[in-house]
Order: sequence, then C-alpha cells, then structure tokens
Amino acid sequence: MSDSHQSTLEHFRTYGWLRIPAAFSATEAAAMCDVIWAALAKVEIHRDDPSTWTAPRPTHLQHLKAEPAFRAIGSARTIQAIDEVQEGQAWQTPRDWGAFFLQFPVGREWNVPSTGWHIDGDYTGRLSPPCGVKVHAMLTDVGPRCGGVNVLSGSHRLVHRWFSENPPPPGSRGAQFRKSLERHPYIRDLCTAGNPEARIARFHESVEEVAGIPLQVIENTASAGDVIVMHSLLLHAGAPVAHLGTQPRFLLNQDFLQPYW
Repeated sequence: MSDSHQSTLEHFRTYGWLRIPAAFSATEAAAMCDVIWAALAKVEIHRDDPSTWTAPRPTHLQHLKAEPAFRAIGSARTIQAIDEVQEGQAWQTPRDWGAFFLQFPVGREWNVPSTGWHIDGDYTGRLSPPCGVKVHAMLTDVGPRCGGVNVLSGSHRLVHRWFSENPPPPGSRGAQFRKSLERHPYIRDLCTAGNPEARIARFHESVEEVAGIPLQVIENTASAGDVIVMHSLLLHAGAPVAHLGTQPRFLLNQDFLQPYW
C-alpha cells in the first residue's frame, strides 16, 4: 500500500469523508453547467439574469442524467478514490452520476442546521469496510456559507458506536433511528435550536472530541471538478440553509449503498 493510499484511507476512516481535488477538469465541469443552464433557460431561469433566480432549488432536471457531458465525473481519479475507501469490495460503475442538487443564493442568516440531520443508508451498517458511500460531484466553486452541504465530520464513528451499544428494536425505521440517535448528548445539542453565534462557535469553528472521536460540522466547500466521497454513516443535513454567495451551487449526488451492487 502506498503512503498516499494509506493517508487517503486513514483520513476517510477518521473523518468519514474525502475530497478529491480536480477529479475531473474545470473545463468539463463548465460543460456540465452549460447543459444545466440550457435546461433552466427553458423554464425562464437565465444564467445572465439573476432576477430570474427566484427558485432557491430548481428541480425536474433528472432527464439530463444521460447527457454525455456528465460521464467525465467517472474519471480514473474518482474511480480510484471509491475503490480505496471501499477497501476491496466490488461495486458497479453507475449508469449515471445521480441526482441534480442545485442551490441558488438565498440571503438569510447562515447558521449550523438544527434539523434535518440524517444518513441515507443503514444506520446499523458496518464501520469498515463501509456499507456504501455517498459521492458529490461539484460542478461549481463553492465557498464558505455559499450552499455547501453540512456534514458532521467524524460522525460515522459515533453513529456506529451508538447503535452498537444501543441496538434498535427489530423493524425500526428512519425516524426511529434518528430519534434514538438524538438521545446522544452531542447530537441532542446539535439538534436543538439556539443562538446562532454560539452554535457556530461550538459546532462549526471548534473540534469537540467525544469519546476519542473528533466531531465538527463542516461545509462541503470545493472547486469545480472536485469530488467529495462520504461514508454511508456520516451524518449530513438536508435542511434548508442560507447561501450568501452570488453564484448558484451545482452538484450531482450519487449513493452507492448495499445492496446497490
């Protein structure tokens, strides 16, 4: 195993996520954005006219999945990174690279979300090797407080430990898993609304070690062409958050979850 492979895997095991810079080129990312903007123009959302950006999260773009421009996401760098964190598990290259997640600027106060924290896979899944990964292909630059998805770095280890020590009843569903997890003191505090400055200082600007696990809410900031790979047990927030930038955030989301392959 090379040093770079070891450091990649150790980072993923420790924090539950991995950023692959320039997994595909900025030129390829721009071509993907051109496809999206052309589709948006048909519903009167125009790249050069921000007054038309009235929908914070435009939808109904899934028909674009098969467009050839998006195939560049599946580069050798992307495939290698997924291979490494899957630790030898076989998986299938997808027919497409997933759902379109668009976020246009919304001028509200930025805060650490207190709602919407969840995972998309099996809450009782394995820690290593993972039962799957979530892949975000970043088509635009994403700066701080500019629509980056919030993730709780390190939380895959907390989730695994919690459900190992607090087995859920047979037949439990997503809402029951989330309710159980909110009994954990840190998660309970994270999911309790409070003073924005205090929440940002504690959860976002500080690393809090809980039973040897470094926890911190981070934003998925990126440059166009980056790919972010996340452990299936990593908590992330899908609740609406402010986007204080001037340009929209475009990304594709694909989940590789057993029994996907």
